[in-house]
Amino acid sequence: MATPAAPRRQLPANPSQEYLRKEAKRLAKAEGLKLAAAQRRLAHEYGYKTWAALSGAVQEAAPVKLVKVRPLVEAAARADSDAVRALLAAGERADANEDAETPLMRVCASDADDARKIAVAQMLLEAGSSPRETDKNGTTALHLAARRGPLALVELLIRGGALSWQGDSRGRAALGYARVGGARERGAIIELLDRPVIRDPQFRAAVRAIHAGDEAALAALLDANPELLTMRAIEPDCYPRDYFRDPKLFWFIANNPTLMKAVPDNIADIAGLMIARGVAHEDLNYTIELVMSAGDALGGKLKELTAVLLDAGAAATPRAILVALAHWVVEPIELLLSRGHPLTAGMAASLGRTAELTRLLERTSNAEKQEAFGLAVINRQVEAARLCLDAGADVNAFLPVHKHSTPLHQAAINNDGAMLRLLCERGADLSVCDTLWNATPLDWAAHNKKTEAEAYLREVMEERKGR
Repeated sequence: MATPAAPRRQLPANPSQEYLRKEAKRLAKAEGLKLAAAQRRLAHEYGYKTWAALSGAVQEAAPVKLVKVRPLVEAAARADSDAVRALLAAGERADANEDAETPLMRVCASDADDARKIAVAQMLLEAGSSPRETDKNGTTALHLAARRGPLALVELLIRGGALSWQGDSRGRAALGYARVGGARERGAIIELLDRPVIRDPQFRAAVRAIHAGDEAALAALLDANPELLTMRAIEPDCYPRDYFRDPKLFWFIANNPTLMKAVPDNIADIAGLMIARGVAHEDLNYTIELVMSAGDALGGKLKELTAVLLDAGAAATPRAILVALAHWVVEPIELLLSRGHPLTAGMAASLGRTAELTRLLERTSNAEKQEAFGLAVINRQVEAARLCLDAGADVNAFLPVHKHSTPLHQAAINNDGAMLRLLCERGADLSVCDTLWNATPLDWAAHNKKTEAEAYLREVMEERKGR
């Protein structure tokens, strides 16, 4: 715990978060301050730089509460399917508990035989257990299954919604756990989690040549195996149909997802080499979508690669434009506009071109207004967002991209104080949960240590409670 320097106040013997919140409210009322300002002053008077630091110190110092382990957790740890079935039938919840680990985590860490573990995990998933839940270290059921096996349990969790890329509190994904684990099927589990899964040796060699910028090796592979440009790397069917599932070879030039630590300087030449050998038009179109949304992952090659694809006949579809702007990538949009692409409301909102946005909003559909509003929030264009709301956009509608979340979630993760104020002034609902993590905007801010957003949202919550 950090030691406060020269505090003007002393905390009581057993301080609590509730004590601090009430003290901040009393100070705000007495001094006529905003709650966030009162919290900052209080933190300074106790010798801490921020309210978050003070709150963390109090939480660390709090006495440890002994939590009784629920029978369902104990039954899951034994992989006792009869007991788990009976407890679930009696109304025990598979999630929403105060245990250090969820029942699903406990069965994945169990020493029971594989068949029993799989049967109980299946039961818990069907009862609503989320494989994305974490313990205090950010560990998930998939991390534990990857380390211990079996392979079928790992596949079951992925089918049930586990995210292979979800990291623990140290950023380690399930693949890292598999690599240091002792599972009997360790090699197969590593192969499954090391996405994209590429089993064809020639395809894998071609991907390596792209990543290395080795034009000679890639040309030799394509000349000897022309089918590489039309085939797909078919992945295990446990994975969802996400944007890079069963990839084509040409997609790999985009580095989206990020598979190259450093993009080779000749990536545009690599693309041209493949285009010259006959890349299908549909692959050009999909790859430009990947390129346009890749941003910094292309290491300064974004504009050059976009131009190569446009010159080869790739179409920057509305979807490609939307995905780029949804990831705060405007460089390819500016390139399109310089080549005569018509300006849309979404583009204008993202770029902060408010004069043109005002005119465009007069003749756009409700869906286009909503899209422009969402893109304005994502791209931190407060005045553009205000114009869209004035034109009738719904402040609480889920985003047109990143569809699992609302504008308030996005403003919170951006730590965008001005946008948060606008949204809350216009009636944004703080209680709405996203559909991926089942978390409120405040939860997003707190989890991601967005301190300004967290303090402001807590202030709004307190103000609304007092009405």
